[in-house]
Amino acid sequence: MAIQKFEITNAESGTAVLVQVTPQAAQNRITGNDGDIIYVELKVPAEREAVDEALQTFFARTLGVNRGKVAVASGKSVEKKIVIIMGVPPESVETQLTPQV
Repeated sequence: MAIQKFEITNAESGTAVLVQVTPQAAQNRITGNDGDIIYVELKVPAEREAVDEALQTFFARTLGVNRGKVAVASGKSVEKKIVIIMGVPPESVETQLTPQV
């Protein structure tokens, strides 16, 4: 199986990001960003629908956009997701989704 490099990129009027989710965490937070993937911990059960909804809400709050502007575009597994944020440029998403240390 070939691994494809994925970067934060311009999507149609927005941004697409690859997200690695860890469910059943103690709190909702971004734990890292290596340029290709954003690592997120969510305080939800390890169920796809719960993770997708929590991820949408978390990104909307973090980025200060309406929840309807955030969509989980793909990712049938609980852990790996592609998230689309409409109306927010990649540079802004990258800055806002970088964990503060």
